[in-house]
Amino acid sequence: MKATGYSIGVGLTSACPFSCDHCYSGAGRNPVDLDPSRLFRFMDSFQVSAINLGTGESCMHPQFLPVVNEILDRGVPLALTTAGPSLSALPDSTLVRLHDVDLSLDYPVAALHDAVRAPGAFDMVLGGVRRCRELGVTVSLAMCLMKSNAEHMEGMCRLARELGVSLRVNVYKPVFSDDPKPSFGVFWNAISDFFRETAAVSCSEPVVNAALAYHGNPCSSAGSPCGIHGFRISPAGEVLPCVYWGPTGISMERIIAEPELLEVCGATCHGAALPAECEDCPWRSVCVGGCAGRRYYTGLSGPDEYCFHLRGVRPPELKPASGSSEGYIHAGYLCTMIGRPVGS
Repeated sequence: MKATGYSIGVGLTSACPFSCDHCYSGAGRNPVDLDPSRLFRFMDSFQVSAINLGTGESCMHPQFLPVVNEILDRGVPLALTTAGPSLSALPDSTLVRLHDVDLSLDYPVAALHDAVRAPGAFDMVLGGVRRCRELGVTVSLAMCLMKSNAEHMEGMCRLARELGVSLRVNVYKPVFSDDPKPSFGVFWNAISDFFRETAAVSCSEPVVNAALAYHGNPCSSAGSPCGIHGFRISPAGEVLPCVYWGPTGISMERIIAEPELLEVCGATCHGAALPAECEDCPWRSVCVGGCAGRRYYTGLSGPDEYCFHLRGVRPPELKPASGSSEGYIHAGYLCTMIGRPVGS
């Protein structure tokens, strides 16, 4: 039995030269490397539509380049998420073969970003953007929305516009700490800024899609996309429905032996009953309780903490997504938003 069309995120390693407080992977905490032979056996057993390398800095895996070239030689579209080092480790001849690149940047000015990562991290990202653009490789900035950078959303959009690239926004999940998490008001102010300053090409954040539906706009997805068409493989070789999900106990080898376990894995995201508070919501078919990855840490029995309906708050009027998202592997396999800054 072969499954088809799965987009998978692969964590080759949890090792990273940075130790950001908002990192979901716990990079630097007892680093683990994935045995590439396990990945290729998995790819031999399933039809994989696309792969994204992320989690730690992939270049810190001792077989980084051979793995990248093997994936590309198999004809599988490959994306890379990096804070800069993994991009720098790729020769031009390999980089031009990538489908697209996400460069992690959380602040629009060097002093703020470098204070979180390391001196020179901001310039590394900008240099990576320029290099990708010169080589004709699709590149985006990837921002983790936190309470500390939410007020800089307009600045991030302006920087993306100046660089001529898209901005992808992931909302912080409290994997290790609640501290960086934006409040309800901060979240919606930042979302409003993002949709005002960009022409969104993709939105798979359920509660944001509910806000779009509130104002009569069409939505391209319902609920969390994780665990439906996409999965995550951790550096330990565990298959997860979502990059933010905790242990499932389902290894790649078990999936190969019992392909039906993919549905079991996905159901951990989608099998939970709709929260009772959501039953009477007019937009429950769009939101389906909100981001499953976020609810994993706040309680799967409860609704998304950014639900506007339960608070009796009118959400901001957002422009519906427009344009093609085909240039971005991340579109549609996790809760995220991608926007092309207006005027870029």
